[in-house]
Amino acid sequence: ETWEGYAMKSTKYGILVLGAVLAWSLPVLAAGEFDKLGQSGMTFLKIGPVARAAAMGDAYTGVSTGATGCFYNPAGLGFLTGRVDAMAGQVSWIADIKIASAAAGVPIELGGNRFAVVGISYVGMDYGTIHGTVINKGSTNGAYSDIGNLEPSEFLLGLTLAKQFTDKFSLGLTGKYVNQGLPWYRFGNATYAVPPPDNLGAVPTVGDSLSEFTARNFVFDAGTLYRTGFGSTVVSMSIRNFSRKTTHVIDAFTTPMTFHIGVAGNAFDPIPALGQMGHKLLIAVDGIHPPDHPEKIALGGEYSFRDMVFVRGGYTFNNDARTWNTGFGVKYGYAGLAGAFDYGYADMGGSLGSVNYFTISFAMQ
Repeated sequence: ETWEGYAMKSTKYGILVLGAVLAWSLPVLAAGEFDKLGQSGMTFLKIGPVARAAAMGDAYTGVSTGATGCFYNPAGLGFLTGRVDAMAGQVSWIADIKIASAAAGVPIELGGNRFAVVGISYVGMDYGTIHGTVINKGSTNGAYSDIGNLEPSEFLLGLTLAKQFTDKFSLGLTGKYVNQGLPWYRFGNATYAVPPPDNLGAVPTVGDSLSEFTARNFVFDAGTLYRTGFGSTVVSMSIRNFSRKTTHVIDAFTTPMTFHIGVAGNAFDPIPALGQMGHKLLIAVDGIHPPDHPEKIALGGEYSFRDMVFVRGGYTFNNDARTWNTGFGVKYGYAGLAGAFDYGYADMGGSLGSVNYFTISFAMQ
């Protein structure tokens, strides 16, 4: 096949897939009012903790092929090529919130043959200590009472199983145990959220107390990843955070179940000479359908040289605060071992400031 024929075929296929993604998500960009805001809980599940993904605007559904697939697309874990892949990260989120994460994946064998890949993952939120107060309902001057320090907590533990059925297709599933502890204030024999409802009509007294109510749930992700055979083009889909409703004492809510469809590939595929010199330009597009926000489009890019130095950028369309992102990475391998450091920066707008992502990773062939 001639270079011109290959380039034409790759271009046509890329345009077709990209058009499908855009056709699915673009019509909502012009939408006005939206009536689903605030209709999900445990929203920390929506935060991607990986620096590389963040720098690419979270256009990552078809990009992750290692331990990071535990967070974005479990099918990506199925393409793990070595004996182990692991990562750990820290996010400096808005309002001095810290997010710690870790994941690892290893292949498992049956009868001497590779059967599947199993992964474990963790995300923990650190909100720090918050000084709590409640308004005295019987007060005419808006006086309030101190109720002590509030220390909300959230974390998840995940188990992922992914299988590569062919050299082009993989399927994955992640089960996550999610734990959320939020403060609740007890007025006499009744328990209410902090702050109490406006119609409570009660005044805090010495006998009232602050306690923490813990909500737990099992949440699931599922995904597919397909290598089309047209250059390095990949088409992927995932559903994240599917679960039954969760109840916090008196309130029931759903987790932020989100659908992603993505396409990714190397823009330099039609120019083999650039690849031979060590240049690669990865382009990724994700269409995102969240439960509590209009649909979004994430566009990301990553330039790399000899798979050692990486420069990244991304933009999210139709997003309230976070729009553009950037970052970089370095990787070094020797004698079957490889280590990498990645940094991501996200602009959250003037009122929220910026977010910084840090990730270190390790792989063994």
